[in-house]
Amino acid sequence: MSGAAPSLTLAERLTRARTDLVAAGVHEADASVDVDVYAREILGWDRARLLSEQRAKAPATLEPRFSEMVARRAKREPTAYIVGRRDFWNLSFRVSPAVLIPRPETEFIVEEALSLLRDIPSARVADIGTGSGCLAISIAHEVPTCTVLATDISQDALDVALDNAMTNGVADRVTFVCTSYLDDVGGTFDVVVANPPYVRQIDKAALGKDVRHEPDVALFGGADGLRDIAGVLDAGLAALAPGGWFLMEFGYGQEADVRRLVAERPGLNLNGLRSDLQGIPRTAVLRRV
Repeated sequence: MSGAAPSLTLAERLTRARTDLVAAGVHEADASVDVDVYAREILGWDRARLLSEQRAKAPATLEPRFSEMVARRAKREPTAYIVGRRDFWNLSFRVSPAVLIPRPETEFIVEEALSLLRDIPSARVADIGTGSGCLAISIAHEVPTCTVLATDISQDALDVALDNAMTNGVADRVTFVCTSYLDDVGGTFDVVVANPPYVRQIDKAALGKDVRHEPDVALFGGADGLRDIAGVLDAGLAALAPGGWFLMEFGYGQEADVRRLVAERPGLNLNGLRSDLQGIPRTAVLRRV
């Protein structure tokens, strides 16, 4: 890993870091974004200033933290873990290896939930397997009249989620419970959301090196990837009020399985599927009869 020579300009230092990351197997476009993020994080600059200072001498304050960040990324640790946060729904979320890194496609659940909650005053919402709390907190932030109960089997994940709820100003309306699915939480809900683990165990070796840094408990859904999809469907069916809505993310190629699992549960209807930007169905919109 290249060190930072005092004579290097900022542009030269960033270029060396990008070269190191590409040599370590990071995609060139990702490497370019990563090193800019690290430099801006350390220096406290916006993108415009980083660009305007390219010909200047690399600031002494860049090191040693910049080299440490680049070295961690070269080992394929995700940038979100390196800087300790990820943006989701225009909010900032602290992330750690205890939680799944929020993905843009998961924002579809928030969009669908908000369209439903406009017609449900003082709604009670549940988030199964909350992780960083991105779904529960984003919904609570956008709908100040609702209350949210968020569960996870990992107390470490719930500690991260609580911190995020406090940072984003919704800790008074989001309750966190350490439990499996919605076990023993009591009551009924108007809307239930879930992004369950859905990767097949046999696909573990094929996952990208970056993804393998994320917690297994948040990724893998058993041998066929359907264990937790079935689990959250059962939990949602049991906890939803009549006419209530259930929104769930699922994996590539799982549409047929989701349709079958829903059909096997009388009282739960599939109202529609939301596709991602590639046109692949990823979010199920379900309703309790």
